[in-house]
Amino acid sequence: MPVSSRVRDGVLVLTVDGDYTANELRRIGFGAFEAETTPKRVAVLFDLSGAAGLASKSMADVAATGAIFGAYRDRLIGIAIVAAPTVFNLFDDKSVFAGEAGVRVHACASHAQARAWLLKTR
Repeated sequence: MPVSSRVRDGVLVLTVDGDYTANELRRIGFGAFEAETTPKRVAVLFDLSGAAGLASKSMADVAATGAIFGAYRDRLIGIAIVAAPTVFNLFDDKSVFAGEAGVRVHACASHAQARAWLLKTR
């Protein structure tokens, strides 16, 4: 399955590997937010480092992905996104993703950087 979720050290980690659809991400993401193991206020580490074709996603696709998180913005502390530096612009605080998500967003090159940023947002 290309999209998976887990809670690790109080952080909701959503991981995408390979090709994925917005519907699959929505289904897994909504399920993760509704799970009893997910804290009511939660930081999210969104790992897109293994996502295929991310650079070719349309702005509508990026906005739709942000809207998935926006549905839970009242519960989100912030979203750290792990991705290739070539797509950081898709996920900065001025991006359509951030606008739809409605919370602070930060793109990082590694899990360690993402977790460090999330610690600062708490």
